[in-house]
Amino acid sequence: MINSIFFDELYKQYSWYDSVFTPVIENCSNEFFYDGFEYKLMSVSTNMNLLSQNETFFVTKVKINSKNDVYIRISQNAINVILDKVLGKNNKRFNLNEVTELEARIITAFNDFIYESISPNFTIEPNRRYSEILHLTYFVKSAISDSAAKFIISVPKDILSPKEIDNAEQRFEDMDFSSCPVNVNLLLGTTSFPLSEIKKLDIGDIVLFENSNSSEMTLVCENIVQKFNVKPNLNIIEPYDMSGGNEMDTENTNLWDSIQVDMSAEFDKVKVTLGELKSIEEGLIVDLCSVYDNKVSLKVGGKLVADGDLVIINDRFGVRIKNVSESGGNETASENANSQEQNTEASDSKNPEDDFDYSDFEVDEGEGGETSPVE
Repeated sequence: MINSIFFDELYKQYSWYDSVFTPVIENCSNEFFYDGFEYKLMSVSTNMNLLSQNETFFVTKVKINSKNDVYIRISQNAINVILDKVLGKNNKRFNLNEVTELEARIITAFNDFIYESISPNFTIEPNRRYSEILHLTYFVKSAISDSAAKFIISVPKDILSPKEIDNAEQRFEDMDFSSCPVNVNLLLGTTSFPLSEIKKLDIGDIVLFENSNSSEMTLVCENIVQKFNVKPNLNIIEPYDMSGGNEMDTENTNLWDSIQVDMSAEFDKVKVTLGELKSIEEGLIVDLCSVYDNKVSLKVGGKLVADGDLVIINDRFGVRIKNVSESGGNETASENANSQEQNTEASDSKNPEDDFDYSDFEVDEGEGGETSPVE
């Protein structure tokens, strides 16, 4: 498990490691070989992380006291890059299993030179055992090679005295980015629905969400969950008698169909600016006219059941259904939806995996006795 406190320390100290070690390594390389090698510090970590996996390294171990060592690792690919530069381009790639004495001496001498150059930054106690090791992973690249290779220095963390970077003064205000758009979800509410009624959903039906308030919605954006007040649009208020839509049969044919599940209603992704998001957070009342004609999705367990238009009935949000999911509605609803060109286009744009399926709620036979089939 990563220690988050130490992780934050490394994040703040990264610039110190880069400014102290990178110039020294580049100078060593320029002096020992030739100019033209580029070193980039890519990782500061207390773990031999993914950057070093599946690689073969030439390792030089330097003893710093009676109980600890510093390790300098150059990957096989990095040696190939260096030798191509120093000894000339060779069609045969370097292989650590076939390293010559000359090649080994060159690499070891370079690693020893690196250690001598960076050691003034170490504070070493003669008889102390250091438990935590810090790994500085570099990518090395030359002008004659398009590939980058790995170079790792592993030192005891406590022999270093890194400095944390000072926090820069704030250069921007929140509203400097007020016009930047972001995608948000607007949640209208929830209600409990028996499975039998979900199976009978049809185009023109109105679903009323008992756990909703026509003057309030919930905005969800990343980790922000914010309730905000809205001004209802008078054009979408339905008479209380709900004369439109098909009447639903409340008679359940079996126990299974009477099971109540939670259904939620939410707008498809709505684009707002950061300025509007900030205003909502500060208590702005949003005019519902700006979003009311967006499609509203009805979902059970996160899966799409139907979608339609927003309505308001007796201070509660409702949805007049325009499309029913093929696996969530009855056959009549599917046929009606397919007969309308605009509904067909909407259906084609849906992800089938997101549609509601009654099999999600079925129980395997033998678990808890026999079950009645779902019609």
